[in-house]
Amino acid sequence: MPTSVRYSERLTYAAMAIIFINQMVNWDRTSRHLADSPLAFILLQIAFLCIQIFWVWLVVRKRTNWARWMTLAAQFGMVFVIGFSLGFIAFKGNPEGTALELVFLIVSTSFYLLAACLLFTRDAAPWFIPQRV
Repeated sequence: MPTSVRYSERLTYAAMAIIFINQMVNWDRTSRHLADSPLAFILLQIAFLCIQIFWVWLVVRKRTNWARWMTLAAQFGMVFVIGFSLGFIAFKGNPEGTALELVFLIVSTSFYLLAACLLFTRDAAPWFIPQRV
């Protein structure tokens, strides 16, 4: 496995850990969502985690090229959505989150984006080309 693909996998797992840490650090908001609908919240968190782990497996281990491209598109789309929403919050002047949540969001999004970009480096590209037997 190429080094950049290995780093991409590690960065993705690190971003997932940062999101988990964000939920623990901002427990007041997490507990409010948990109190509103505990079963739905827990199932949604587990499903989100399983989907992300499956996607990492699909890209890194299964070497699926279309999933690699979808990863890049999704990450750039998320950067656009986050930038648009932060601009809207700045315009509106009523942020719901804390500054620490913003830091966690920026760090995790940066990790996800860097991980997606690492899948397109020169040594990673041949990893996704099907090998003929």
